[in-house]
Amino acid sequence: MPQKKNMMTEQAFPERWALVTGAARRIGHAIALDLAANGWNIVVHYHASQSEAQALAEQIQDMGRKAALAEINLANLALTEKLIPSLIEEIGPLTALVNNASLFEPDAQDPGGARHRIINYEAPKILSESFAANNAALTSSAIVNLLDSRPDKPSFSNYNASKIALRNLTFAMALREAPRLRVNAVAPGTTLPSARDTEETFAQRIAALPLRAATRPEDVACAVRFLIETPSITGEIIHVDSGSRLLNLAT
Repeated sequence: MPQKKNMMTEQAFPERWALVTGAARRIGHAIALDLAANGWNIVVHYHASQSEAQALAEQIQDMGRKAALAEINLANLALTEKLIPSLIEEIGPLTALVNNASLFEPDAQDPGGARHRIINYEAPKILSESFAANNAALTSSAIVNLLDSRPDKPSFSNYNASKIALRNLTFAMALREAPRLRVNAVAPGTTLPSARDTEETFAQRIAALPLRAATRPEDVACAVRFLIETPSITGEIIHVDSGSRLLNLAT
């Protein structure tokens, strides 16, 4: 079972809980902070980034919101299946799920693509289906999946395939779960340097974008919150990518 630690404020706030996977760092961190700043209580999911997750939970608490820590390796699908029921038992219903946690490695590091499929597709699928099954009484729930604006990266075919599969799941669940549950996605472009980037290579990629600017994590977070809080949208993908997807249309 995941190890969870509650950090609750005594002040009463509307009980809107969002589970953000991979919330300790990078885009997930920005999403969690943005939601907390706009009245949401946050379940901070993490795997290896314990100190960052703890600091984020404390920051959310300082903002006057509630925070819970959920430590789990999403590659362990048996534990992933138990995460949402255990959270609901502890803190009550969840209103939103943000499937942000993701693996991004070249094909050579994941021959056959099993790790990418598990982390980027199977785990979000399990969490989404569990979220839907365990929130049967809710009529305003929302799921937002994090995709990729251009899942066509050379030497990253396993990553690309997993993000395309998650996109297809977004559409399928949006239709199947309506009207009780809305399912949408945000597709960021080049946002933060990866471990394989140098300053020069990252700058070159940014310079090739129509807007000549990296995607800000805060902009991705705003798009996520917009989809969670807009009741008339489902099955939608918002591209937050400085026009990156337009390059595909031009070729």
